[in-house]
Amino acid sequence: MRRRYGLLVGSLFVAYMGFAVGLYLWRGIYFTPDRWAILLLVGALLTGRLLSFVRDWIPFVLLIFGYEVLRGIAGTIVTAGDLSLRLRGDYPNVQLEGLIAADRALFGGHLPTLWLQERLYDAGIVHWYDIGALLFYSLHFVFPLLFAFALWLRVRERFWQFTLTFLFMTYSAFAIFILYPAAPPWLAYRWGQMPGLVFPADQAIRVIAPKRFDALDTVAIWGNASPNPVAAMPSLHAAFPWLVLLFAVRYFGRRGLLFLPYNLLVWFSVVYL
Repeated sequence: MRRRYGLLVGSLFVAYMGFAVGLYLWRGIYFTPDRWAILLLVGALLTGRLLSFVRDWIPFVLLIFGYEVLRGIAGTIVTAGDLSLRLRGDYPNVQLEGLIAADRALFGGHLPTLWLQERLYDAGIVHWYDIGALLFYSLHFVFPLLFAFALWLRVRERFWQFTLTFLFMTYSAFAIFILYPAAPPWLAYRWGQMPGLVFPADQAIRVIAPKRFDALDTVAIWGNASPNPVAAMPSLHAAFPWLVLLFAVRYFGRRGLLFLPYNLLVWFSVVYL
């Protein structure tokens, strides 16, 4: 009976999260941690562990929000304002040309983003892989939260091990963002260092959510945190799924390698988009 109840609750939770993902995509809502914390709160209610969820997760979510605020502060410290009207020469401390040279050296004279876009992107045509890449890119922060939630349901000690490592990684990244500010591809394009760069995500978003309702019907705390436009190194989009893979292999052995395709898809999305 207990096993049947567990399967029922698990099935309801999976269906609930699948519905939430579909709703977010349809409404054009960004996958931010605060919104997913609310969704997981409902999931905890389904499992009958609401109070323990609040006790265990509130510190974690607050620390993640603290990181987001600090990341925005780091961006303000480095850039001293809006980059949109500034030239490359105004930011000699922002790393760019060296990173481009390193990419060319590693990939036979090619820039991976431009190489992929030249072969896959078609202006005005949204392919299935454009939408897939956008979905996996959007889930880069959400998936670790779902993994942490699964650990929390099964073995609380593993939940703490994973979340503490997750926090250590994010706050370490904050320190690097200050010490080594790095321009992402879109900024390199704006500064004339990556001519030919396109933005497949823009037209994919217009297909998925032609009319965005992001500010209409959802609570968004994360939107008030300033982004850091020079936080390309290290790439947390690549690091988060890798961390999940490492812990999955540690806890589940070879079965954890099932997370490897997810890593590859996220990494492809980061480079392509």
